[in-house]
This record gives sequence, C-alpha cells and structure tokens, in this order.
Amino acid sequence: MDDEQLLTFITVYELSNYSRTANHLNLTQPAVTARIQKLEIELGCKLFNRDGKKILLTEAGRALLPYARKILSYTNEARQLIKLTQTPTLTIGLSPAISVSIVLQVLSLLQEKNEFLFDIVEAEDSIEVSKKIDDGVIDIGLIRDVVPFTNLEAKFIYHEKLVFIVGKEHPLAEKNEINKEDLSNQMMICYRRDTPIWKKIDERLVGIKNLQRTEVGGFEMIKNMVKNNWGFSIIPELALSRNTIELNENFRIIPFPEYEDLTFNVTGIYKKESPKLEKLLLFLHYFEATLKMAKG
Repeated sequence: MDDEQLLTFITVYELSNYSRTANHLNLTQPAVTARIQKLEIELGCKLFNRDGKKILLTEAGRALLPYARKILSYTNEARQLIKLTQTPTLTIGLSPAISVSIVLQVLSLLQEKNEFLFDIVEAEDSIEVSKKIDDGVIDIGLIRDVVPFTNLEAKFIYHEKLVFIVGKEHPLAEKNEINKEDLSNQMMICYRRDTPIWKKIDERLVGIKNLQRTEVGGFEMIKNMVKNNWGFSIIPELALSRNTIELNENFRIIPFPEYEDLTFNVTGIYKKESPKLEKLLLFLHYFEATLKMAKG
C-alpha cells in the first residue's frame, strides 16, 4: 500500500469514475484500474462495487477511506517538514528606519530563483543588531556605519542621506528650502532621542527657539503623524517608501542644507564563518542592486 494507490483510491471515490480519475491524475485508465486492483489484492478485499454507471464504496472501502486520507495528509506534512529542514532560513536584523518594504522586495526577488525562508528582526539600534549577530541570534544585519565587533565582516552597501519631510497640508509645505529659523515654534516628530542617529540630528538643531518635540518609538508612527500634519521630521531616506506615487500623495520632501553633509553608510554585517555565507552574500548583492536601481 503506497501513496499512489491511496491517492488513486480517494480520487476514484471523489470523482466516481475511472476515466475522470485517469485524466485528473494524468494516467491511463488501465493504470488506474491496476492501482486499485493491486491495493485490493494487498488488502484482501473489494473496495468498489459498480451499480450501473455508478462506482460505490464497499463496506471495506468505507472503512479504508478516512485512514487513507489521514495517511496521505501525514505523508505530505512529513515531506514538507523535511523540506523545511533542508531549506536555509535567514534571520535578518534591521536597524531603525531600514524600510521593511524594501527588504521584502529584495526577498521576493530572491525567492523567485532561490529556495530559502527568512525571519526579520527589527532592533532598537545598530549596536543591538551587531550584538545579536555576535551572539548567533541573527545571521545578517543592516546597520548604519560599522560597529566595532572584531569577528564580524562588514560590507558597504549604500551612502544614505537625511530628508526633511512634512505633510502636504503643513504650513512648511509651501517652502522651497528649509532653514533653522523656519522651525521656530514648530513641532518635530522624533524617533528615540537617545539613539546615535537622533543625537546627531538633534545637535544641528541647537538654538532654535521654542522647538517642540514629540518622541515616538517607531518610524511608521513618525510617518503617519507627519502625513497627518502633526509636525515635521528629519529621517533617513531608507525609512521612506520607494513608491513615488505614495510619497507624492502623503509628503512634501524639502531641501534642508543644514543636513546635506550629515550622511550614513548603510552596511551589511555578518559572521564570515557562517554556514549560510553564500546566501548572506546573495542577499546583500540583491539589496545593493535594488537600492542602486531605485536611486537610478
């Protein structure tokens, strides 16, 4: 009794016809008949009776049917489980404001040509990503600038700028360029101000009169608040969607010369001795290519 015999038995029952079963399973009708006969010989009983053109289960056939379905279900589950153990899973750590949508776009491209699974971990900062790689919790990280862990390899991917954004209806949206004086009495939507990237942003804003701040815990919240005209923000460009239509509908991006020289190197970090090294490098290659293509 094997999977092919059981699948044929179930299909004959469901379609009530040997010819349709043959077409459905891409077999000849004699092959269907042979499988059923072999199964009946092995079990020592008849599984089907004919009533005119109808094919009906015998009492033995009715007894076998639920078990046949269970056996096939367990067999398929076992095959899938074994396949999963043979398919590498990449655990990818992201620093804040690395767009998950861009990462998913890269992973979709990868999965078209390569079989692998993935988990995504969003960390509080680049230090946390590096520690998780060092501890073996994640396989590869996307961070800003290189964190000094001597056993980690680093590959430069992208030179990232900061962008000034406001909602389409915000008073500053009419500006062609922003200067520090424009920000007096304005509300700034911030990510965690204790992080290295935000400390650098804050340093450039010293001296602005009555600059108010609302601190939130994620860049999606920042974008939603800015989109709804709660205030402005200054964020890494990779935090924004690559969808030009979506950007134009929700935000106004305005030049802010104060930040033109403040840039960050987006870097991929990983352990050189990782058993998944080939997949890690492939992911970085696709990620870098996707960013270059988007930048044009």
